[in-house]
Amino acid sequence: MDFTALIAAVDATSVVLALTALAAIKILPGVARWGYNKVIGWFR
Repeated sequence: MDFTALIAAVDATSVVLALTALAAIKILPGVARWGYNKVIGWFR
């Protein structure tokens, strides 16, 4: 059995990009909340 096409489709670059996207989705709400509080703090 030849899995060359399957291995080529799932190369290291796509795996790294997927992990980076997951990390960004996980981190963004906290960063957005922090930034919002900073901006609101400037106007108080």
